[in-house]
Amino acid sequence: MQNVVQSKIAPGSFVELRGRPWLVEEIQGEPSGLQTLNLSCISDDAQGELLEVLWDAEIGAVELDTDGWRNVGAGLPDRAEMLAAHLRAIRWRSATAADRDLLQAPFRAGIRLDAYQLLPLRKALRLPRVNLLIADDVGLGKTVEAGLVARELLLRRRIDFIVIAAPPAMTIQWKDELEAKFGLSFEIIDRERIGEMRRLRGYSVNPWSTGSRFIVSHRLLTDEVYAAGLRDVLGEFRPRSLFILDEAHHAAPAAGVRYAISSQLTKAVRELGERFEHRLFLTATPHNGHSNSFSALLEMLDPQRFTRGVEVRPRDLEPVMVRRLKSDLRRLGEAFPERIIEAVRIDGLPEDTPELALARQLAAYGELRMKRISSLPNQKAALAKLAFVGLQQRLLSSVAAFARTLKVHRATLQRMVDGEEASSVAAAALAFVARPTNEDSNELGLEDDRAERSIDADEKATAEAASALGAAGAAAGDLRAELAAVDGMLAIAEPNAGRTDARVQWLVTWIKANLLTGENWNRRRLIIFTEYEDTRRWFERRLREAIEGTDRADDRIGVFTGATGSDRREEVKRAFNADPDTEPLRILICTDAAREGINLQAYCSDLIHFDLPWNPSRLEQRNGRIDRKLQPAKQVFCRYFRYEQREADIVLEALVRKTETIREQLGSVGQVIEDRIAKRLAENGIARGQAVAIALAIQEESDAERLKRARAEMDDDERIRHERLLKEQTDLQGALERSRERVGVDPEDLQRVASAALSRAGYVLDDARGSLAGNVETFKLDPADPAFTKDAGWDDAFDDLRVRPRKRGERLGDWRRDAPIRSIAFQPPVLSDGRDAPDVVQVHLEHRLVRRLLSRFISQGFQSKLSRLSVIYGPGAQPRVVLMGRLAVFGAGAARLHEEVIPVTAVWSESERDRKPLRPLGESGEEKTLDQLEEALRDAREAPATAVARIQALIETDIANLVPTLERIAAERLTTVTAQLRKRGEEEARSLADLLDQQRSRIVKAAKEFDPNQFTLDLVPEERREREADRRHWEGRLTRLEREQRDEPQRLRSSYEVRAHRLEPVGLVYLWPVSG
Repeated sequence: MQNVVQSKIAPGSFVELRGRPWLVEEIQGEPSGLQTLNLSCISDDAQGELLEVLWDAEIGAVELDTDGWRNVGAGLPDRAEMLAAHLRAIRWRSATAADRDLLQAPFRAGIRLDAYQLLPLRKALRLPRVNLLIADDVGLGKTVEAGLVARELLLRRRIDFIVIAAPPAMTIQWKDELEAKFGLSFEIIDRERIGEMRRLRGYSVNPWSTGSRFIVSHRLLTDEVYAAGLRDVLGEFRPRSLFILDEAHHAAPAAGVRYAISSQLTKAVRELGERFEHRLFLTATPHNGHSNSFSALLEMLDPQRFTRGVEVRPRDLEPVMVRRLKSDLRRLGEAFPERIIEAVRIDGLPEDTPELALARQLAAYGELRMKRISSLPNQKAALAKLAFVGLQQRLLSSVAAFARTLKVHRATLQRMVDGEEASSVAAAALAFVARPTNEDSNELGLEDDRAERSIDADEKATAEAASALGAAGAAAGDLRAELAAVDGMLAIAEPNAGRTDARVQWLVTWIKANLLTGENWNRRRLIIFTEYEDTRRWFERRLREAIEGTDRADDRIGVFTGATGSDRREEVKRAFNADPDTEPLRILICTDAAREGINLQAYCSDLIHFDLPWNPSRLEQRNGRIDRKLQPAKQVFCRYFRYEQREADIVLEALVRKTETIREQLGSVGQVIEDRIAKRLAENGIARGQAVAIALAIQEESDAERLKRARAEMDDDERIRHERLLKEQTDLQGALERSRERVGVDPEDLQRVASAALSRAGYVLDDARGSLAGNVETFKLDPADPAFTKDAGWDDAFDDLRVRPRKRGERLGDWRRDAPIRSIAFQPPVLSDGRDAPDVVQVHLEHRLVRRLLSRFISQGFQSKLSRLSVIYGPGAQPRVVLMGRLAVFGAGAARLHEEVIPVTAVWSESERDRKPLRPLGESGEEKTLDQLEEALRDAREAPATAVARIQALIETDIANLVPTLERIAAERLTTVTAQLRKRGEEEARSLADLLDQQRSRIVKAAKEFDPNQFTLDLVPEERREREADRRHWEGRLTRLEREQRDEPQRLRSSYEVRAHRLEPVGLVYLWPVSG
């Protein structure tokens, strides 16, 4: 070793200081004076860590020894199981960016992997920028698919900063799933987190600068308080960053008649998304029938490939979109449950039954109002209808919800009669129907009761606005007549608001027949959906009364609504998905706050719609809570109520049938129809005598023009899609098996390494053996064992095993005391019925516990203590030797572009070594020896001392014989890998350059063909402004394209440029014959 200053150190050199090896990235200063070195750590346990040092101020800094082989075999041989664990840990930590066909992430995850879930990952690895639209059907596992892509990009050093934006109800689920399945820890950015950061670090701290992985809700993404800090961290553009947008259809422009209009979320995603290098958008409903909306969504996803307002071509979409339906995958043999839709028919009720009598009176009230409204201009007439539509929706939900809103309506009419003017705005009135009472108040940071009051107040204000707008300008006499009609309805509604209705009676009977045996509950569970909080509160009270006296009645019903706090939501989800033998919860009452993305299928296959939303997509989302991947039941039942004596129910039944038709026949483009149906009902309601006609119109609803456009843009022909899926499935299965051969992790090997690591800590894994989960062994570690209590670092590793996450404000010690850890397994713990075993965690390479265990074999301190020599028994009649080195190839920032362990094998002999050096084996002999090595490492039986002594006498000679071959192979591999990386960079740069050229041509063509007068008469002012804004956007995009064409391809090339490489010793293993 020699001092750096004397050795003409240069960028690309390796140095050792502060106990770790570093790659020199840059040197500032003259060799004759003070030098500042910018360093990146290459140690296995601190890869990529950055450091800037003043060289002369460092103590003991040296140029890294290039001849590490002389230390191999020094001292006593390593214990066989320890060196075996070290070798496996080194191999498992190796990754490459050179081979785009190698799938590495699937073998570092705790998932039940199906080949179809690899398609997004396969496509991602073929993109210069990973901009991907994962548009799989509801319940196919889009979160897992996104997690695989994120983990692979991290392994390949293509990303180092991730932000996930999701609906509020799903942020914690995202955090938990990515942590458990992929070992990826995220911070949720919300009101509480920002407050905590300010308390700890001061008011000026930017929470986005405190880590590298974050989750934020859609709503907060539009709030400048939260978005400003993210912009600061991202700058104009942040390389190696990834943005994951869940339920991305919320960000697509919508609501226009002919031309979709950008929402607040659209603008936020557009403005922030362009600052990320990579983007994943997840949605089950990618196309709403508006071409400009679809192109706008795609431009936010991939601005180099798409431009809003410019036609989307299927050949541009194919590389960046993944779209499969359950029906498609079922035809390919994937197991998904059969969905059975059942109507619960209610008939034979007395005519004075409140829900029937009120329906007739409300219909008459609607006719009375229509006489007044019919002479109004179209826009005013539409606003005036909203109050009636809202009242009708609530009556179809429950008399309780109707009575409460009707009182608000009456009070507003009375004020109008008394002379007050309507000061409410149209937007607030529209929200009365478009956003009922399901606003998710989870992020307000309120307790459940306060959140409920907030929702109630919002609903009241919205109802007042709708009523005021509907009465604006009406004659006093007309309003008095309407008041009289309202009083007539209130006379029935108020005294009956708390009483049980026929649906509740049926439900109680069904529950007693299917969930109870006498007073004892069985294992079956039930989800009940309602649209309104008022209905939920009334229904919950009636149901609790009905089950009173049964076993643990108070614990049998749970709720999940917009007012349910985050901690309570997670507790409810955990309990509902837990084994019914250990958790008493049986019935979950939900509002539509639970309709998107929530996993509730583990022990539930029954769902009942207490009322029906007027939007088919909402209905489909509800059904998707149990009809999804990992549903163990072969059939799921989705039931709804149908009053045979109520005219409006004809329409509701047509809505259910149409939802299933859309799912089965229209698939990807179904949202086109769903939006039209929802709009038709929301604008006019269900007038008396019109139900049959409306139901027929719903059944025949097609909008051929928009359907044709959507199918063309998404290339959604069913036959072509099925043929494509067949080919993709075959390719994916082949890619998975080829990758498994190269980088697969045997669960038994992982268990052996974990056992060896625990034994070094003084803990015996076999002593923790538990019961079988299906056919899988489980182990229950004891955090209180002295092996763990003497090192506080174990606490964090065990925290990932606890039965529940830590609650907000809960003290760490209290949580660790009250939340015991679960058992672990080294492969998926699947029970015989297909369910995941409860309270068993599958640990994997990226799980925090396994990372800690593996770190014991790759830490700098451990490696420095190894002799890297082992002599073990092996199969075969001749002694054999295997010398292993690791080739590491580095790019900018010490990013490991490629790693591999290179072996050299030979038959070992003592005789005449001065004249007969060891001769490396050829390909077939080497393959046989490596197979023998794998077998020997599993047994890890040490050879006798006599054999070790004979070998130690020749170690230096053996290394001298084999290292030249190893170095030659490494040099050849370096040449090959460098060429592969250069080719990959060139291909991606050329692909991006072509994309940018084509985009420029399409924008220029669209600008030339743009007719400002087209659709002028058909578009409302907001739509005209949106269309003109798109045209102006083209001009700005052309300007930015010049810079991107100049800079971006070269940046891609540079990311694959090899800056340095290193070949270092891994180990020397002798295989000694058992006999002979």
